[in-house]
Amino acid sequence: MRVAFISMHTSPAERAGTADAGGMNVLIRALATALQDTAGVDVEFFTRRSSPHQPETTTLDDGIVLHHLDAGPATPLPKSEIDQHLAEFRDNLQPHLVGGRRFDLVHSHHWMSGVAAIPLAREAGIPHVMTYHSVAAHPNSPLRDGEPPESPARVDGEVHCARESDLILAVSHHEAAVVIGRCQADPEKVAIVRPGVDVELFHPADPSEGAWTPSPDVEPGYLLFAARLQPLKAPDVAIRTLALLPSAERPDLVIVGQVSEDFSQYEAELHELVHDMGLADKVTFLPGQDRESFAQIMRHASVLLVPSHSETFGLVALEASASGVPVLAAAAGGLTEAICNTHTGLLVPTHNPHAWAGDLLALLREPARLEELGRTGRRRAETMTWAHSARATVDNYRRVLAEQCVKRVAFVHAHPDDETLASGALIAHLADEGVSVSLLTATRGEMGGVVPGPLSSLVGTPDLERRREAELAGAIDVLGVDHHAYLGMPPARAAGLEPRRYLDSGMQWLSDGVAGPADASDERSLCSADEAEAVADIVAFLRRANAEFAVSYDDDGGYGHPDHVRLHHLTKAAAAEVGIPYASLTPDEPKADLWVELERHRPRTVEALRHHRTQVTVHDDHRITHSGGQDDILITSVGLRGDVPRLP
Repeated sequence: MRVAFISMHTSPAERAGTADAGGMNVLIRALATALQDTAGVDVEFFTRRSSPHQPETTTLDDGIVLHHLDAGPATPLPKSEIDQHLAEFRDNLQPHLVGGRRFDLVHSHHWMSGVAAIPLAREAGIPHVMTYHSVAAHPNSPLRDGEPPESPARVDGEVHCARESDLILAVSHHEAAVVIGRCQADPEKVAIVRPGVDVELFHPADPSEGAWTPSPDVEPGYLLFAARLQPLKAPDVAIRTLALLPSAERPDLVIVGQVSEDFSQYEAELHELVHDMGLADKVTFLPGQDRESFAQIMRHASVLLVPSHSETFGLVALEASASGVPVLAAAAGGLTEAICNTHTGLLVPTHNPHAWAGDLLALLREPARLEELGRTGRRRAETMTWAHSARATVDNYRRVLAEQCVKRVAFVHAHPDDETLASGALIAHLADEGVSVSLLTATRGEMGGVVPGPLSSLVGTPDLERRREAELAGAIDVLGVDHHAYLGMPPARAAGLEPRRYLDSGMQWLSDGVAGPADASDERSLCSADEAEAVADIVAFLRRANAEFAVSYDDDGGYGHPDHVRLHHLTKAAAAEVGIPYASLTPDEPKADLWVELERHRPRTVEALRHHRTQVTVHDDHRITHSGGQDDILITSVGLRGDVPRLP
């Protein structure tokens, strides 16, 4: 499976806590890596170029491919300005998504990515998956809870993404409820996949490390706040809470993060608040950290403070739990799911610093309780790894892909054994994936050769036809064919016409590489049949089978047999009349629009082919000897050329 991750406004390579990089950056990078390592999913990222020095394409150290697309100036921009360049981003994304079958689905992260990618996914005929990571307040909403107002473009864009996406993956029940209620998402399209945590990177402190601190000015037992510096994250609540603690019991506070582009003056306001409250010697500001450095800072903290006014999940709280660090958090949004109240931390139902100070002081005065919260948090985090998230994500990917796949496929073949030789492995695969497979066989192979030996006495007798009907029945039962008919016989007969038989045309070489019907060909043969009548019969079968996709031979018939060539043209015309896609089987991979390796279905294909004893001999090493004495190898790889819909 190949998946395109679209993250227009921020790159997975950006360091969390810098500019607009935060939990989303960590999530999409970690999820992509886990999808690759755990589920074998190939992920490629597409993001906006924010520096002239960023290459067009690069490979990250975890093997993930990252593409930088031009969209506006190649400089950092406030998030609020990036949507002005949506059209350019979409234009430059288009050649990567449209044309060929490069990706199986598109997964957009944040509303801008979805607005850019959805039309392209539709054009490419592939499903679109949406993850919001945050949802805007409506422009007419009061600025409650620190939530900034948003432009109508974002509000309308989020509704559009909800309506047009095939699947929405929410990171929490809270986010799912918001997406359903505010963005008008269909609840049937919403699934919840919680983020994971790297329990190898985030782990409890080793006592042998001693009383480590991130700065000489910081005393052991420090409190930690880690987020982008913006009002929504409420670092001011953390600072005011610290000021209310008794000076003799007041630990240091480490604030890790940098100001967002949209809040360029906010960091200065925080420094001023620290000064006004007389906390200059108790508060240390650190910039955004690399993951290893941040994990070290986390595991040596005594308590993580998460006073955010709103969080879709609150990944940093789970990272704290993995580190054995208790969490004191606002009872807001997804934080109520990231934290088990009283078990891995405490949830504070208000942003009043006095309430925060009371709960924090109670925790600090109970070291045994802090240790128990840390132990419980670690145990819970070990059940919420990125591997768990990746597997849940893939399950949802497969579900939406299955919904997009055709459910009923019709194969049209000329003679018994063609269905197995040319497409047996593909039929078996589709049947195993729950696709209803119908098979139309044009003739009984009356003119075909017979394997030398006891069966050769059947040549030229009605018993040969009956024998090949029985052989075909056995083969298609093994392959998993649901419905079978012979051309000219109901349900493969046009309404109002009496049943008829189409006979094998036989084959002779007319010139080098050009074959035609045998001289002994009957006037009732497929090649002699009226084209309109034959097409009408195939149309009747396709409609009775309710087929969504028709498959037959390539225009050369595979090896030139005139019945194969004729069926290619007849089936293509019938599919066009019914209004369904048609594709040709091809053994030539460069010619194929879809090429599938189906070696796992070899044993089943061999079993099916063994039923065709009058036509082929299957050896123990899976070599084949045809009735005419030609040796061959059973091929399970198959290509489809033409208008190929999504197959499972």
